Amino acid sequence: MEKGSDICLVVEGSYPYVTGGVSSWLQWLMEKMKEFTFSIVALIPEEKKHEERKYNFPDNVVLYREFVLFDYDEIEKHPPSKLSRKKWQSISDGLYQLMNDWRKGVLSERSLSLIRELVNNENPGIFRNFLEDEAAFALLTKIYEKRREGAGFLKYFYAHRSIHLILFRMLSLYQKLPSSKIYHSPGTGYAGMLACLKSAIDGKKSIITEHGIYLQEREMELLKAGWLEDPYLKEMWIDFFSAICRWQYNSCDRLITLYQGNKCLEVEYGARAEKIMVVPNGIEVARFKEARCSRCTKDPRMVGLVGRVDNVKDIKTFLQVMAIVKKEYQKVAAWIIGPTDNQPEYYTECTELLDMLGLNDTITFTGIADVLDYYKKMDVLVLTSIKEAMPLVVMEAMACGIPVVTTDVGACNELVYGVDDGIGPAGIVARIRDVQAIAEATVKILKDTELASDFGENGIKRIEQLYREDLIIKQYFNIYQEELNGGNLILAEETH
Repeated sequence: MEKGSDICLVVEGSYPYVTGGVSSWLQWLMEKMKEFTFSIVALIPEEKKHEERKYNFPDNVVLYREFVLFDYDEIEKHPPSKLSRKKWQSISDGLYQLMNDWRKGVLSERSLSLIRELVNNENPGIFRNFLEDEAAFALLTKIYEKRREGAGFLKYFYAHRSIHLILFRMLSLYQKLPSSKIYHSPGTGYAGMLACLKSAIDGKKSIITEHGIYLQEREMELLKAGWLEDPYLKEMWIDFFSAICRWQYNSCDRLITLYQGNKCLEVEYGARAEKIMVVPNGIEVARFKEARCSRCTKDPRMVGLVGRVDNVKDIKTFLQVMAIVKKEYQKVAAWIIGPTDNQPEYYTECTELLDMLGLNDTITFTGIADVLDYYKKMDVLVLTSIKEAMPLVVMEAMACGIPVVTTDVGACNELVYGVDDGIGPAGIVARIRDVQAIAEATVKILKDTELASDFGENGIKRIEQLYREDLIIKQYFNIYQEELNGGNLILAEETH
């Protein structure tokens, strides 16, 4: 018999195959919550080999399962169910109401009853009925005439089919989720949908910790998508993601986010402000104390970027920044500290740009390394990312007393400048891809030892007061403990 767990982590597109970000946070959470047992369900984009995993599971992980997200074989290989006309009429009416309910972000009892019936159906072929039967086509035509008439029907048909295939795939996975008391997803989207379905259908507890805002990310991708030629097709997909995210905001037992800026966006996308709890990332301060020292006091000045080499980290902007910095302060060198194999083609492009800029003697790609060794010698940390949630590297640098220059992404503004905490700035925030502004900020710090010292001291204060790991661990311990005890909170200070 399968062993159950206290918490099932339902993750999408990251852990355990991608390092950093959400994956690092998940590993940290499991390692620090030794009092609880975990199971993991990973939704991955394609088949992976075991040796491709980047993480070893902690001892308190009792079960791991993974499913290819867009694998529709199970649905397509099963024969359709044989349904009477009366049964089809009942399901058809229920489906129509379900589609309307999704748009409102709240599922009626009738819609939940239909979903319950579908996930308990032993034949996944029933989903083929919804895609192929004449009655299903009549329902599709009804929706088209009411909402999309005037748009091209053929493209509408295939977009509708694609959207519902992934929904049906999620429902077909429902019974394959391991037994657990709490289902916790590090984001909305498909993983969050499964966690919330467990709550809505089986009465289990569901928690969502939204790192980046999933709906915002999907909107940005879809608006740029070349494969969606017509605006109304993009609108269909955006409507779909809006519906499932809004429903998750309404139905999860706990909605957690990392910083105030995220909370404001969640409210804008339909979450209730009073439901959202802000729990930031945390730093093990003691680990970084040995790296504290005076900055910008001797040459060559050392600039560091910590992160994997890929386009999200925008390494090319960093290289261009360093070209300007080198002209303004010649006695400078830089490290790019992190794996280089995540996007091999991008890494090649970066090395070619490095050569073109004549910076081979100035910048070193270190590959994977112990960042603490570099923090001890670093004068400024620069983050040029185009997207982040709450970057640990910025928090680590601040804990070391390193002044930071970062793009205005995720929680960086709150980390560097604070939110009414009475502590001064810990560095300078610039616009995304503003090479000149990032370079000027970096040079300003490199040339001003007193400013570098002030920024470093402020960073240490902010991390120690607000972002210590033990504070965050206590919050998550209390959240888990309260949900497991049916609302009876046992404080972490007494038990952890």
